Amino acid sequence: MKADQRHATSKLISDYIIDNLRNPRFKVTPAFVMAEMQKLHGLDIGYHKAWRAIQRASALIRGTPEENYELLSSYLLLYMFYAYGSSITGWNYCRLMIAVDATFLKSKYHGVLMISVSKDANNQIFPLAFGIAESENNNSYEWYFSELHNAIGSCDNFFLSDRHQSIAHGITKVYTESHHGICIYHLEQNLKQRKVKSEVIKLFQSAARVYMCKEFDLYMSEIANVDKKTFDYLMEEPPERWARSCCPRRRYDMLTINIVELINYVLLEARELPILRMMDFIQVKLQCWFYEKRNETEGTFYDVSCWVEEELKKKIDLAFTLNLSRRETSRSPISARTGA
Repeated sequence: MKADQRHATSKLISDYIIDNLRNPRFKVTPAFVMAEMQKLHGLDIGYHKAWRAIQRASALIRGTPEENYELLSSYLLLYMFYAYGSSITGWNYCRLMIAVDATFLKSKYHGVLMISVSKDANNQIFPLAFGIAESENNNSYEWYFSELHNAIGSCDNFFLSDRHQSIAHGITKVYTESHHGICIYHLEQNLKQRKVKSEVIKLFQSAARVYMCKEFDLYMSEIANVDKKTFDYLMEEPPERWARSCCPRRRYDMLTINIVELINYVLLEARELPILRMMDFIQVKLQCWFYEKRNETEGTFYDVSCWVEEELKKKIDLAFTLNLSRRETSRSPISARTGA
C-alpha cells in the first residue's frame, strides 16, 4: 500500500473530497482529509498534500482568487462599495445612527471589509452598506463615506465606531454636520491596558451610561478623587463622544459597536472565500434576513413595532406597581409599593 502512495496526488485526492466541500455541514480541514484517506483507502498522506487537495477542490468549486478578481470589473479601481436597494430604502425607517467597523479578509490577497450597520424600528440589526479596500487608511475611509453619502444621503446622523483615526478622518471630511461617537467597550479596554483599578472602571461604566449630566458629573468627580491620572486620560477624549448624557445627538442604547461585530461573526467563514464568492454569500444572507423580517411585519397589526409594543407593556405593568400620593399641590409624588 505504501508503494502506491506516490500515485495519490493532491489532484486525485481532491476528487474524493469535493463533495464534502460542497456540503456546508462538513468542516473540511487537512486533518479531516488525512483521516478520511486513511480510513477509506488505507493511505497515509502528509499535511501539505491534504492542504493542497483542499485548495484544488475549493478552486474547482469557487474559482481561484485570480479568476475572481478578473471577473470583478470594479477591481480595475482601487476600492469597491455596494449597498442593496432594500438597505437604502429601509434606511428611511431606521434610527439615525450608523455603526462602522472593518474586518480583515483572509483570502489570498487579504484586504479589509468595511461594514455599516444601523437599527430598525423593531430594534433589529439593519445592514446598510459594505466596502472593500486594501487597508484601513484615510483615503479608503474618505472614499467609503463619500459613497455611503451618495447612497443614503446626508442628514443629522450619529456615527459610532472604535477609536481608529482614519474613520474619524473620513466622517469629518464627508459628514460635516454629523456627530461621531466612540465605543465605550474599546475605551474600557484601553483603561484595562493601563492597569486601572476595577473600582475606577466600574465608575467609568456608570458615568458613560447615565442619562443626566448631573449624574455624569458625580461619577467623574468620584473618579477624580480616586485616580486623577485616569480622570485626566478620560477627559482627553471629549465626553460628548463617549458619555450618553453629554451626546448632542440621540444615542439611544448604542454605547458599543457590538451590532457590527455580530455581522463580522456571521461573515467569519465568508471572509476566507474569494471576493466574488464572499459577495454572493453576503447577498444570500441579506436576502434571507429581509425576507424573514418582511414576513414578520406583514403579520403585525399594531401602530408600533412588536419590540415597542413589548416595551410599552413592560412599562405599563411597572406603573401598576407604583403608588400615587395625592396632594393639594399640582405635583403628586410617586413611590414604589413596599410589603406584601
